[in-house]
Amino acid sequence: MSFLGSKRVHRKKMSSMYLSFAAVFSVMVIVDLVGNTLVFLVVLQNESMKTPVNYLLVNLAIADILVGVFFGIQFIITPVLTHPEYKTGDLLCKFVTGGVLGWVGAVASVFSLVAIAIERYCAVMYPHSQRSKLTKTKIAIFAIVSWVLALLWAGVGFFTTVYNGDEKSCDISWSKEIYANVYTVGWTVVAGAMPLGIMGFLYARVVYRLWFTNQEREVTQMALLRYRKRVTKLFIAVTIVYALCWVPELTIYFLGFTGAIELREIHFNIASALVFFNSTINPVVYGLQSSIFRRHLRDLIFACWKKVWRSNQVNPALEQSQITAAQRRLSSVSDKKE
Repeated sequence: MSFLGSKRVHRKKMSSMYLSFAAVFSVMVIVDLVGNTLVFLVVLQNESMKTPVNYLLVNLAIADILVGVFFGIQFIITPVLTHPEYKTGDLLCKFVTGGVLGWVGAVASVFSLVAIAIERYCAVMYPHSQRSKLTKTKIAIFAIVSWVLALLWAGVGFFTTVYNGDEKSCDISWSKEIYANVYTVGWTVVAGAMPLGIMGFLYARVVYRLWFTNQEREVTQMALLRYRKRVTKLFIAVTIVYALCWVPELTIYFLGFTGAIELREIHFNIASALVFFNSTINPVVYGLQSSIFRRHLRDLIFACWKKVWRSNQVNPALEQSQITAAQRRLSSVSDKKE
């Protein structure tokens, strides 16, 4: 989130710091892309997983994949890239090497978590209300709104990210210092205080309803209650991970804005790594918290392995036909010699 125009970050190519962070980011790119792709496939290939909340999970996984791709480019490839200059350099910085699309994905990820909290609140607090029930159309609207809002906010980077010919790298340029300061404070609200406040309020109500009020005791109702508790615990865990990653990141930049600390390369790298880690760890949290997800994940991996194994096996019928054809050719050759 290098939006402080006056706090420009300088990278020294192939420095020990670059090598260290490049190694860490490389591991996170692999885990992010593989993990979130598996989440995507598990949900879409299993009918039992095609629920409103899991469709929002797919939207979250897509956002996290975007973070993995463009953070990987920004922090692993860009520092050692001989960057094109002039207009081409500007366009590459805005859309590829400057990491803007990665931050769009990061904000979309935050807004997806808010959408999931709203879905959980409606499902638990108003289980019999048709008006509050989330249909596929409403889920699609939630997803579209999360991406539109993310583009509106993080998309500011498309206008402020430019190629700096003196530094030979992408840079952030604001026409006035006050705009950079306002935007910095805005991030604290948009990606921190506001979503945390909304999710905190919604999940507090949900937890109170599920764990601290008397529920109907029929067998079917108890099974549904256990399911709702399990799903709620999963997404509360995801929200806690989000808070642990984003709050320190936002704090670093807010302290830089107030002048309490002087932002350096190490601050920028740590802050970005925390956000990247949030997108990387989500699939791991699903696996640890959800036995259903683990079971479908095992089935998916086994099915893929089985396909690979079968593709490497020789078809017996084909093998026999090839042997017969070879024998006939040898026989014909022998007949001609005679």
